Amino acid sequence: MYVTTKPTLYLIDGLNLVRSFLWQFARTEEDVTEEFLDFLEAVSQDEKYCMHEYRVVFDGAYRPVGPLYRAGVHIVFSEQDTADDYIYQEAYFLAQQGRRVIAVTSDRDLQARLKDIGVKALFCQKFYNSLKISCR
Repeated sequence: MYVTTKPTLYLIDGLNLVRSFLWQFARTEEDVTEEFLDFLEAVSQDEKYCMHEYRVVFDGAYRPVGPLYRAGVHIVFSEQDTADDYIYQEAYFLAQQGRRVIAVTSDRDLQARLKDIGVKALFCQKFYNSLKISCR
């Protein structure tokens, strides 16, 4: 199991997750994004995962993705920054505050930067598959 049982804030690189492996199974990027967010909302309400917070970060400005708050899921847009920079800055701040935070990204450069500040990172597919397996 890759998802911890300790209350954790997961900073998820939204487009990285969608484009890294999920998009190949859907008709459009919008479809797979919607399906992933619906799935994550259901996961956040499951008794095994309800202690976690899931913050999904998308590059750029706002675009329609449905509700920005869904149970334990909060959707944000990086605006002028990249999602990588947003995740790094947020992870650094939260770690300094003593919050347990894990980033979800397949971007090796971001993973290395996070490791330098003591923040763990999970590859997108490992994170997603661990949730799918546990929800069965």
